[in-house]
Amino acid sequence: MHISGLSERRLHYFLQVAEAGSIRGAADRLGIEPSVVSRQVQQLEDELGVQLLQRHGRGIIPTEAAKLVIDHCRERRSSEALLLTQIGELKGLERGEIHIVAGEGFIEELVRWVLQDFCQQYPKLVVTLEFANAVDVVRMLANDQAHIGLAFRPPIDPAIRTVETRKQPMCVITWPDHPLTRQKQPLALSDVTPYPVGLMSRGFGLSNLVQLAEYSERIQFQPSLVTNSIATLKSYVKAHLGVTFLSAHAVANEVAQGTLVALRTRNEIFESAEAQLMVRAGRQMSFAVERLLEMLSRNALFQGG
Repeated sequence: MHISGLSERRLHYFLQVAEAGSIRGAADRLGIEPSVVSRQVQQLEDELGVQLLQRHGRGIIPTEAAKLVIDHCRERRSSEALLLTQIGELKGLERGEIHIVAGEGFIEELVRWVLQDFCQQYPKLVVTLEFANAVDVVRMLANDQAHIGLAFRPPIDPAIRTVETRKQPMCVITWPDHPLTRQKQPLALSDVTPYPVGLMSRGFGLSNLVQLAEYSERIQFQPSLVTNSIATLKSYVKAHLGVTFLSAHAVANEVAQGTLVALRTRNEIFESAEAQLMVRAGRQMSFAVERLLEMLSRNALFQGG
């Protein structure tokens, strides 16, 4: 067995199966018949002399050997992406790709700093900006599906390195003449319970923070809206349907325009909430990624305390 001689096609198909969780899912991604994918994986198993996948219902479970092959595939994919970017950098950052994955609450900051600044400086670089919940941000970084991640209270993962951390206290978001704006500040969370509340769906850092805060004060909000969209939560509040919980940064434009108000609380969980700028631990960064990380570290999200 010679790893260097393994078929590129078989490795690619195998990784697609591992990431999709099933033969059919990989076939749908690749746009080919499941039998073709299954045959390529079987040939890879024969070539390596080990079982890589255990069938489980309609899905698959990777074996210990499969995990080694998955790591090999991802490292090679990461290395190839780095090589292409570095070659582009020899030409003055005229080519290359950067993939950013972030929580939706960072959209305004990223558009301002990435699209209006970085992309103008390096117009021939391709920047992919994708939004996901905190769990998926960490997963995509760990799987080398993104170079840079931004998340609000992400789960701890030894595969992830935090580049910068900044306190981003959670606030009660409401409209200017809401009764809560006339109460003594900062608010107790019990002050909010009489009013309709909109919350983020489970799996998001914001949702986890609210659950911890509820537990810390022995209260429970009864949401009238649950969504996976911060934009929807903002619209919910603007329509005077209820209040929600977000960082002041997430509503900076609306606060400046006078359409929303961000009220601080006395809750320690909310006050200690953090935004994190992350990469995969041990991954070699291209100059373009390092340059973007440096710019993000200096912007309003991570300057000061």
